[in-house]
Amino acid sequence: MLTSCSKNNQIQINSIVCFGDSLTQGYGSSEGNTYPYFLQQLTNLPVVNKGINGNTSKDGLNRIDDILTAQNSIILVEFGANDFFQQIPISETRENMEQIIDKLKTTDNVVVLVSIEDKQLKQLYTMLKSLAKEKKVLFINGMLNEIWNDRTLFSDEVHPNSKGYKIVAEKIYKNIKYLL
Repeated sequence: MLTSCSKNNQIQINSIVCFGDSLTQGYGSSEGNTYPYFLQQLTNLPVVNKGINGNTSKDGLNRIDDILTAQNSIILVEFGANDFFQQIPISETRENMEQIIDKLKTTDNVVVLVSIEDKQLKQLYTMLKSLAKEKKVLFINGMLNEIWNDRTLFSDEVHPNSKGYKIVAEKIYKNIKYLL
C-alpha cells in the first residue's frame, strides 16, 4: 500500500466519493446493495456513488469537474475495465487515468486508485499499479480478487451481486480505515 497525497496530508475525512463505472454504480446488485452502500455502513460516513454503467476512463475524465467539488473526502477511482472491453489502447487509458489523478490531487481530498482484478485484466492491473506508485496515491489491489472464483457472488460474467458487493466493500474498507 502506498501513502496517499493531497495538498494537506492531515485532512479530516468527512465523506467518501466512489467514482467509476458499472462496478461502482452497483450493476447487478439488488435494491441498491452496492459496494458504496455497504461502505457507508462500515464507515458511518456519507458515501456518494458516482458510478455510471458503461463509463470508460475518458468518460470519467469528461465528468471530473463534478468530483472536484468534493472536500475533505476519500475519492475512490475505479475505471479501466470498459476501456479494455472496448479495446481502447492501454496508453490512452493510462493518459486519461493520469489526468484524473492529477486533477484530483489539486484538491483537499485523498485519492485512492482501485484496480478491478489482477489475473484476467493483467495489463490493466499492471498499468494502474505502476501509475499509483508514480503518482504516490493509495492503490487497492483487485477489488474482485477475493470473489472472482466464486460465481455464486456474481450476477453475470463481470458484475457482483449484492453478496459480492458486500465483500468488495469490506476489502476496500480494510484498505482505507487507517485514513478515517
